[in-house]
Amino acid sequence: MQYWLKVVFVDNSELKLDNTEKHFISDDLEVLEVTTAKEVLIVPVRQIKYIACDSKIFKQGGGS
Repeated sequence: MQYWLKVVFVDNSELKLDNTEKHFISDDLEVLEVTTAKEVLIVPVRQIKYIACDSKIFKQGGGS
């Protein structure tokens, strides 16, 4: 499943991705790793103001 992800940096610039396959913050909390259909992006967490993504990736399957 692909979903959208937006990363807003501390300088208020934005990175918008429409084809994200997964994203996570490393165990040492130093970098955000984003995997898209075409590339893998590594972003230092210190440069990030906030992250937003499509809520459908958090929905549980199998009923109420």
